[in-house]
Amino acid sequence: MDSLRTLRTLGEELVICRRIAALRLRGQMEYRTSFLMQIGGTLLGQSTELAALVILFHRFGSLGGWNVGEVIFLHAVSQIIFSLADTISNGVQTIPVTIREGEFDRLMIRPVSTWLQAMVNDVSLRHLGMLIQGSILMGWALWAVPIDWTAGKVALLLVSIVSGVALFTVIFTIEAIVAFWTVNSIEAVNAFTYGGSDLAQYPFHIFGRGIRFIFLWIVPIGFVVYYPSLTILDKPDPLGLPGIAPLMAPLMAALFCAAVGLLWTIGVRHYRSTGS
Repeated sequence: MDSLRTLRTLGEELVICRRIAALRLRGQMEYRTSFLMQIGGTLLGQSTELAALVILFHRFGSLGGWNVGEVIFLHAVSQIIFSLADTISNGVQTIPVTIREGEFDRLMIRPVSTWLQAMVNDVSLRHLGMLIQGSILMGWALWAVPIDWTAGKVALLLVSIVSGVALFTVIFTIEAIVAFWTVNSIEAVNAFTYGGSDLAQYPFHIFGRGIRFIFLWIVPIGFVVYYPSLTILDKPDPLGLPGIAPLMAPLMAALFCAAVGLLWTIGVRHYRSTGS
């Protein structure tokens, strides 16, 4: 009975947050020129990185045994995941400022989850420029790499994208959690958000053992991008993990989300407003 009540409450909260997000998006679309310029700027910035990648392969031919099409596939998956997560979690990224200004109190007195309110604290579609480019890169990779698609591989790709979006969303949440204890958020968190996205765009085995350990077993980005890609591209695992590794994305993402959820609860309890 309690579980049904909890699910019903969660459903009601999600409906409220969806309406708030829709209102914010409606207001944002009133300035369409600015919106299109933001997307264009994102596309331009990402294109320079892609140009550098093409130049790299023109010079060396392969990277860790991966050809340009296979690395483009990694780029595409990583950019699609990161752009969706960055769009969804844009609101939670504003929470450090909300906490410093003492406005987090408003979220605490409302009968809706503070984290869900944080997610819709600000909604922005400017990151969709990266999603557009990721989709283009995916088309390029599918043309350049002869992938033997099966229903299992399609399901694996979809599950890895969903798991990756959830993972990066809660990684962005960590920056907000840190703000409950510090005046300024620790910039090192960006090493796991933007840095983690960049790392996921390359074959994981080319990095050092320490980096691999962090991004596999602490922040499991490797399990949601690299390992599913190995199976989809029919490539051997140079790291020698068990054969179940490509299927561990949902489990690893869920465990990480649970840990961050606990930290969020602790952080909210620690919050003491600005006082007077």
